[in-house]
Amino acid sequence: MDAWREIEEWVGRPLPDDFKEFVDEYGDCRIMEFLAISHPLGGQRLLECMKDDRQALECLLDQYRDDSGRLPFDPATAVGWGSFDYDGDLCFLLPRGSGEWAVMVAFRQHPMVLIAEGGFTEFMTGLLSGEKVPRGWPTGAPVWRSMEDSPVI
Repeated sequence: MDAWREIEEWVGRPLPDDFKEFVDEYGDCRIMEFLAISHPLGGQRLLECMKDDRQALECLLDQYRDDSGRLPFDPATAVGWGSFDYDGDLCFLLPRGSGEWAVMVAFRQHPMVLIAEGGFTEFMTGLLSGEKVPRGWPTGAPVWRSMEDSPVI
């Protein structure tokens, strides 16, 4: 798909296949009512959301620094993939060595990030099963629904 090619050119590397498969199958949606995930061809184009999320992260970096001023992630490589509308948390993919990716949640209400090293599928499985839900995220029935007026679903 040309839209993925454009996104990966902006990112500078291929995105994880499990993430792209999930977004192609379910994207332009809401998970658990508050987790908004855009599709490359959706109402809010994924690439534009990624750019907006990177800008928002840049504005918040100081709250994530440790006492020595270091960050637990490289903001230049963080790739936004979703936002949790309940309290404004942002979700990112972080590239790791050997083609692996971690998932990061940048909390807006707390000066911390959650970094899940298992990859996108493991993160989503833990979230939807209720076994690994990020701090402050309300739990409930893991419901999927299409974004209103989505052109792709």
